[in-house]
Amino acid sequence: MARPKATERSAPEKMQEAFWTLLERKPYAQITISDITRESGLNRSAFYYHYANIPELADDAIAAIYEEPGVTGFIAHIIRQDGDISMLRDYALEFVGSPEHLASIRHLSLIAGPHGSTGLAAQLKTYVGGVWLSVLGLDESRLNPGQRVVLEFATSGILGVLGKARTLFTPESVAWLADSALPDTIAQLINSLKDDHRN
Repeated sequence: MARPKATERSAPEKMQEAFWTLLERKPYAQITISDITRESGLNRSAFYYHYANIPELADDAIAAIYEEPGVTGFIAHIIRQDGDISMLRDYALEFVGSPEHLASIRHLSLIAGPHGSTGLAAQLKTYVGGVWLSVLGLDESRLNPGQRVVLEFATSGILGVLGKARTLFTPESVAWLADSALPDTIAQLINSLKDDHRN
């Protein structure tokens, strides 16, 4: 297989972009290898050279989002209690103002939205919970039942918001949300995990 030119996207990048385009059009369960090759302009051999199946491609496409430091930073920033709400608003507005971050938000929205799948949504929920636990310095295996309920409640809520992120994460709504009580409420809820060490 010929190497792509420096300015050309690699075959996996083309297939990942095809995956996201198709996920906008149809449910995850209906995406086929033929759909991916047709949308990406590549052949089946190229697909099988890089991936065994659609779930492997999906994992790779989703992992690319998680590797973006801005996405992890945004999810971590949600629960920080810096005391300066204007700093959170400025950070959020800058985040949604970046085309690269908007593309990632769009992708997260597709995972959590109606075209995603239960498995993809669960993977995203685990990722969000893992980011929050990492920020708090907590080990999930050591959480007590009450902490698990709080984490499940909070990650499920964020998953619901992410499923509608394309319409909710506009500069106007982010500015309004940042000035509301919601950021403090979410931060207090998640930060309560570190304060509850009862077994």
